[in-house]
Amino acid sequence: MKEFKVIKIYFTNALQQSLASPIVFWMFFVSKLLRYGLFLFFIYLMTVQIKSLGGYTPTQMLVFYLCFNVVDTIGQMLFREVYRFRPLIISGGFDMVLVKPLSPLVRVLLGGPDFIDLGILFVILTILIASLFSLGPSLGMVVGFLILIVNSLLISAAFHILVLTLGVLTTSVDHLIMVYRDMTSLVRVPVDFYTQPLRFLITFIIPLGVMYTFPAKALMGLLSVQTMAISFIAGIIVLIASVKIWNSSLKHYQSASS
Repeated sequence: MKEFKVIKIYFTNALQQSLASPIVFWMFFVSKLLRYGLFLFFIYLMTVQIKSLGGYTPTQMLVFYLCFNVVDTIGQMLFREVYRFRPLIISGGFDMVLVKPLSPLVRVLLGGPDFIDLGILFVILTILIASLFSLGPSLGMVVGFLILIVNSLLISAAFHILVLTLGVLTTSVDHLIMVYRDMTSLVRVPVDFYTQPLRFLITFIIPLGVMYTFPAKALMGLLSVQTMAISFIAGIIVLIASVKIWNSSLKHYQSASS
């Protein structure tokens, strides 16, 4: 409960900082909205002349892209502090984090959310809900979708924790997080579009397909209950493993003074 109270304070402070600079807020909001809109227009151009693409209708392709952005936007919003971890390491500021009576992982993972993405998330969810009227998902599909969204965020947290771990060991964070961002761009379209063995690699070895494609498939009724259950259990295992690796890395941390 103590950590949840601290997280609430972090989130409140971050929201106040975002609202303190409304011009900057709107500049970033409009630029991100333009970027997402251009890719939506690209999908429209691809599908306007054809009835299906890779076996999916234009509406389904839109849902895949929107689900990708839901997971991606929430992950960026919650774990933005990871992008600021390297200066904390090389300046010695991480030493002060370690002496606080709070899990250092909470501070460096959730200590600085970016609420500029909150407005983008609202727009994406609005378009997604409007798109679902033509698909008509059942209540079970929606529940499966929500469960897999949570699972995607667990895996996303695990990825970011591994980046933090490597930051502790090597002080290299910026390049690693950009590699992660570039890899996620592969699954803005369904993993079914890729041939083997790349499809297997980005679905099960690097579980980007589980993160970004499975929620949309659940919403369309294309996943079995067993697959969803296995995916969720795998997400929990990956998160627990990443936390254990993080705790182990702290034993090898060398402060700025050393």
